[in-house]
Amino acid sequence: MPSNLARKVSQMKKSLKFWDLVALEVGMTIGAGIFVYMPIAYKSAGIGTIVAFIFAFLPMAIIMINVMLLGSTLPTTGGTFKYGAFLFSPKVAFLGLWAYLFGAFVGLFPLNALALASYMKGIWNGISVVPVALIILTFFYVVNLLGLKTASIVEIVFVALLFVAIAIYTVPGVAKIDPRNLEGLFSTGLGPMIYASALLTFTFAGSNAVIELGGEVENPRKNLPLSVMLSLSIVLICYLLMAIVSFGVGEEVMANGTLNDVASNYLSGFLFYVFAFGGPILAIATTINATYMWGTRSLLALCKLRVFPSKLGLVNKRGTPWVLLTIIWLLSSIMLISVGESGLNLFAAFASIGGIAVIIPTMFAVFKLKKNETLRKTAPAIVKKKWFIFIPILGVVFSILIMLILLYQVGVDFSTSFFLFFIVWEVIGMIYFIFRLKYLDRTEKNVFSRNDLSVFDD
Repeated sequence: MPSNLARKVSQMKKSLKFWDLVALEVGMTIGAGIFVYMPIAYKSAGIGTIVAFIFAFLPMAIIMINVMLLGSTLPTTGGTFKYGAFLFSPKVAFLGLWAYLFGAFVGLFPLNALALASYMKGIWNGISVVPVALIILTFFYVVNLLGLKTASIVEIVFVALLFVAIAIYTVPGVAKIDPRNLEGLFSTGLGPMIYASALLTFTFAGSNAVIELGGEVENPRKNLPLSVMLSLSIVLICYLLMAIVSFGVGEEVMANGTLNDVASNYLSGFLFYVFAFGGPILAIATTINATYMWGTRSLLALCKLRVFPSKLGLVNKRGTPWVLLTIIWLLSSIMLISVGESGLNLFAAFASIGGIAVIIPTMFAVFKLKKNETLRKTAPAIVKKKWFIFIPILGVVFSILIMLILLYQVGVDFSTSFFLFFIVWEVIGMIYFIFRLKYLDRTEKNVFSRNDLSVFDD
């Protein structure tokens, strides 16, 4: 790695404390999940979406426990790629990250920007959705250029306002619940419930951000696991409360509208606008902001490892990888302009696929905590238990199963051409990576051939 790049990367200071992490994880998670994905899941599972949230939480809790074990044992920046590449397989890890890039450029960033602009149009009817979505992408791009600490402060403020909006929605909404609207939770059958649960797993994936920022976390062995457990619990409670209110107030409202339509049944005037602005708008805004923050970290790790040209990993004086950030902003904007408003469901599908694909290699990497003597000594005490092996096994099974369900739905709900598009993208990525590895071997710069843990030293 060029000395200049190493010096620049070292400027990324350990500035994230416990509550910074909790704010990031909650902000990254409560966004498109509740305000975009819940109405989509409802069309499949009906009011059973309430139960589907719990079914989605259970496998994702196991998956995030695995993530937490790696993050607390080997805190590092760009962990999503590093863990899979150096503790399992570099080729499989690259395929996972390559799929994530596909999901981010073609799905996640355009999805959230478009969804946020759509909710804003519900308040200001005269705005044009796509131009506003582009302004949103650009605003948070600039915020993150100013540095990680600035972005995390913005995140904390946004999350605080988000909880105010959720309270305004749920507290008076509970009094308006009709118990008859909550009957027949399993009336749609097992199949739709499974699909809705698989779809909603994406709504709990935000806490994965912690292993992307591991090298920038203060006291990671304590703060990483605690922040993940707290944030997931907070998120589940918020989801269940909002789902119960949404379906309990009027099931038919959710069938044809949004959470704003539900809120209009019992909120008016100032309180309605506080929720409409502070709820969906701030929730999705925090998702965009947090995704910008951690989305560049695995790419930065790849540049340090020479998988991509090192110049792509340049950071500015504030410690921000501005080249990578600019590429993400530019490609996402192009995709948004190309597809437009009609691509919301397609964006959601690809975002979900990318979100789970990048986690799969990490699940396999957890097995190394038990097998490697050095890692076993520094890992949490749970790793030394005889029954520990079931935790990574469940993580692998759940993540692969979710991935297969989502890929199947892309072919069924849209077209096999989109499924083939994803496969071709993966093939191109693997061809590139194989040739890149050969180049690194010839120049004796292939760090993947080393059998040590020094790569995790930030």
